[in-house]
Amino acid sequence: MRHLLQNIVSTAVIIILLSVVLYAKDPGINAFYEGDFKKAEDYYDARLKKDKENEKIMYNSGTSALAQQDLEKAKSLLMQSLATEDERQLAKAHYNLGQIALQQQKTDEALAHFIKSMIYDPEDPNAKIMYEKIRQMQQQQQQQNQDQNKNQDQQKNKQNQDQQDQQQDQQQQDQQQDQEQQNQDQQQQQDQQQQSQLSEDDLKAEELTKDQAKNILNAMKEDEKESMKKLILSKAKQKRIKRSKEW
Repeated sequence: MRHLLQNIVSTAVIIILLSVVLYAKDPGINAFYEGDFKKAEDYYDARLKKDKENEKIMYNSGTSALAQQDLEKAKSLLMQSLATEDERQLAKAHYNLGQIALQQQKTDEALAHFIKSMIYDPEDPNAKIMYEKIRQMQQQQQQQNQDQNKNQDQQKNKQNQDQQDQQQDQQQQDQQQDQEQQNQDQQQQQDQQQQSQLSEDDLKAEELTKDQAKNILNAMKEDEKESMKKLILSKAKQKRIKRSKEW
């Protein structure tokens, strides 16, 4: 924006001085157009001390100060010169005040002065040119701001999207880890259950073997009883036979 303002200021022209006396008898005007702005300023400052209420001298002194880039003094004198009822002088004073505002980077204030200059002197092309240049500059600046804001919004949206993608990726990783841990826990629980079932089966197998052993033992006892019974009967029979022989 500063570069644009400098381009506009470089195209501006300082409005001519106003004749306070006849041109040939006005040393200030002669010095001004010869490029000796300091001499012109000194002349009008001296005149202003004697005629403090003269708006034309205020305008000429302020314009001479503006030509030397003494912006504060120029603005003060030109503002005072606005007390005049001369519309031609008012148009020129507002034009020069617009230039001062431009150099101070106060575009809205400059625009207001150029508009007033056009109102007081619609035929003056300089104020119209400056007005159009400022409006063009403002539109360009507005477009640049919009483009910048758009780019910032796009960048912000991209950052937000990237952040959301990262969060989603992290959530998926967490869920995957949780699922893997859950699967591990389930597998461990199944393994423990299988080990428990195997132990019970082993125990049942062991108990079944004991039962079988008991049955076998009982069978052996029965066999032993039967053998003892047969042995007793055999001995008893032998005794009866022996007795019968003795008789």
